Amino acid sequence: MISATKSRAGTATGEPDQPFVRRLNFRFSPGGRYAACLAADDRDSPMSPELWDLTGPAPRPRTVRTRDGETTANVPLPTDEGDLLLCRSGAYGSRLTFASRSDSGKTVEEIELIGVRRGGLRLFPGTARFPALVLETDGDANTVVWRLPGRTAPPERIVRLPYLVGGGVWLDEEGGRLALVSTGPGAGAMVLDLSHGTTTALGLPDGEHLLLTAPRGGVLLTAARQGGVHRLGVRSLGDRGPTVFPDRLNEIEGTVTPLALDPAGRLLALSVVRRARSHLLIHDLVADNASEIELPPGDLYPTAHWSGSGLRLVHSASDRPTGVITVPEPSRPRLLAPRDGRRSRWTAARTQQYAAPEGTTEAVVYGDPVGSRHLVVALHGGPEAAWRLGFDPLFQRLAAEGIAVVAPNQRGSTGYGSAHRDAIHGAWGGPDLADILHLGRSLVAERGPDRPRPMLYGASYGAYLALLAAAAEPDLWDRAAVVAPFLSGALLHEDGPGSVRNLINRLGGREEIRTDDLGPRDLLRLADRIRLPLLIVHGEQDPIIPVSHSRRLHDRLLRTRHVHGAPMTYLEVPGAGHDPLTDSGGHAVTRRVLGFFRTGAPSPR
Repeated sequence: MISATKSRAGTATGEPDQPFVRRLNFRFSPGGRYAACLAADDRDSPMSPELWDLTGPAPRPRTVRTRDGETTANVPLPTDEGDLLLCRSGAYGSRLTFASRSDSGKTVEEIELIGVRRGGLRLFPGTARFPALVLETDGDANTVVWRLPGRTAPPERIVRLPYLVGGGVWLDEEGGRLALVSTGPGAGAMVLDLSHGTTTALGLPDGEHLLLTAPRGGVLLTAARQGGVHRLGVRSLGDRGPTVFPDRLNEIEGTVTPLALDPAGRLLALSVVRRARSHLLIHDLVADNASEIELPPGDLYPTAHWSGSGLRLVHSASDRPTGVITVPEPSRPRLLAPRDGRRSRWTAARTQQYAAPEGTTEAVVYGDPVGSRHLVVALHGGPEAAWRLGFDPLFQRLAAEGIAVVAPNQRGSTGYGSAHRDAIHGAWGGPDLADILHLGRSLVAERGPDRPRPMLYGASYGAYLALLAAAAEPDLWDRAAVVAPFLSGALLHEDGPGSVRNLINRLGGREEIRTDDLGPRDLLRLADRIRLPLLIVHGEQDPIIPVSHSRRLHDRLLRTRHVHGAPMTYLEVPGAGHDPLTDSGGHAVTRRVLGFFRTGAPSPR
């Protein structure tokens, strides 16, 4: 629904001549011959599966037209024959369908294999013997394991386990034994024998968690918390001795994410985030040393596949949409060129340092923040997150409109060390808000009196922070568009799901700030200070931040608008989740946001 005073948001004009591709939910086939994802552009077409053929010298993606289109909750999994399995979830429950291969790009034939109304389904790759396993949560905290023999053959029920399962990794290449991680009381790793449907304990030391395996080499990669930090360990399958925690592996600077082990288990691929970009490291677990494969500045995603054909990765750069890249010989450090060698049609971003109350704030920047007519300051969610040099469809659309973007990684952001990340623990809207206000003042001074003031954009925690900035210094900003804001850490703790409450507890999000004139960071209390043009967007089915927070804020702001007279638009997107810009129909929501920014103040206030 749309509830508003007079809205200044317009319709999109001057559409770019190329689609702005959004890709998500990448999965690889068991042998790494194919990859699949969900993809959409901004041409009003529904989200569709995209199948990537990796058998040739370069990846070849093509769209697969399914019957009804897809949502972001759906997961495609390719087979090594180039067919697709689609796991779909919604109000109806969960369904697993088989979509036969079609080279024509026309709508494919779909055959339902499993359907459940209670609980849900999760799909993950099988082995060379069969394409996939399915984990069914039956609604009573049980997990049913199904094996898919191939194509349209009926699923084979393996076992019903009396606990929930969080995931699994193969312990042999033939698909006979699977390590499952239970999430209930006494959680731990269990070995499932698919031939007999029996389980035994994996035998990891107490406190260790299984991350990856190399079945051919019998190598396990684990993680354990030691001395207040997580450390990566290496052990052999069946070995009852202590786990080895390589020193240099655990001294790598940055945010480290294990991606894949090579088939023999000696080499480990790591994504290492430092500041606003990802680095690809190949660590020799025997010699305990690492080498770097140089990638174009961008972002690596935690989905990879390592086989005899090389290391397959999912990567994006600021001017290249997310896609698959292959490192043929990962043991040889070198520069890995862009995927197709062609000049990109999109706008490249850069990083820039801005003065801050303490040190500097790094920002990802598109366009000319000083010379452009309009400028958006974009605030990321999290708060434990950061803007990266990966592809961002919204920022590309803004750049195509001639609107500059400054996306800061203020205090509280990850990738800049623990002190920077932990600065807002117990102080949400404290040091991070101070950084944003300082940045806003600097940008206004640099742009001078002849250009409009910066506009604000934020999503999730960034939406909350943007509204705090608008309340703290409303005359500093021209307008603000926010997606999925919450009212305060304390109120979100009352209303949010368990995962959100745990994050708030861990980061001290309920603690109040009373040391400055702004006072406690409660948007209901501060609503009468927000007097700039405002667009609030929220997905009706948001599972992270309840839509009731935006509804309450909207109602409270309506009572102040007769005083300030600033226009406000409230857009509640039916059926959308936490990110309505990427959900099905997100192109229409994106155009509303663009229209709102495009109609910024014609002259400085």
